[in-house]
Amino acid sequence: MMMTYQLASLLLVVFFLWSTSAASISGYIYADNYFEFYVNGQLTATDPVLFIPHQAVQVSFEGRDNGTNVYAILAKDFSDNVTGLEYDNTQMGDGGLIATFSDGTVTSSAWKCKTIMYGPVNTSCLDTTLHTSPFDTCRVTYYNYSANWYDRDFDDIAWPAAVEYTADVVGWGRTPGANEGINPRTINWGAAKFIWREDLLRDNTILCRYTASANSTVGPTDGGTSTSCVNKLSLLLIFLLSFIRLVV
Repeated sequence: MMMTYQLASLLLVVFFLWSTSAASISGYIYADNYFEFYVNGQLTATDPVLFIPHQAVQVSFEGRDNGTNVYAILAKDFSDNVTGLEYDNTQMGDGGLIATFSDGTVTSSAWKCKTIMYGPVNTSCLDTTLHTSPFDTCRVTYYNYSANWYDRDFDDIAWPAAVEYTADVVGWGRTPGANEGINPRTINWGAAKFIWREDLLRDNTILCRYTASANSTVGPTDGGTSTSCVNKLSLLLIFLLSFIRLVV
């Protein structure tokens, strides 16, 4: 009876550890121009460069080995907070976001994205024959959003689907120099797609979310690793050794 109780207790401990074990996940994110990356409600990485050069950023983090992982990204095109323009308020610029992770997660229209800064609202403000200066007339609109938009349990059901774009449409921006970061053109993005909202030029700041299965499989990310199988094999070994000890 005592051995049966001990075995049952051991099984419960192993099951708990199995169901709550973590998986090491790595990946790459490229945003034109800036991003903040959250995993399961925790800030995991930020783009070290606000504007140029346009570099990819390698990320690594602990995800959940069972259940789900919730990815959330704030992506921002570099634009004036009042006019929505770039390059000394002379023109509009476009945004773009692409990411791939070693658990198989990639950006696509399966993600949900919401615009929180849009502009210039009226593009006629750029016509210098009508206005003295775009800075005097171009304006953006800000949209309300929840402060906890990146949390695991946030309800994004009302958010629209992300819009996919090709690399030819978005472009890769200015290539980073030898000591300026990772050239995004050298990354194997696999099945990942560029995403944004409907207007690449005027959707200046967006929030994106995706809920991924945590049954890790190594994705297309260069050098990506997942320790899911290693963790589970370790737990099985612990169980077997403990069982043998109880029997013997």
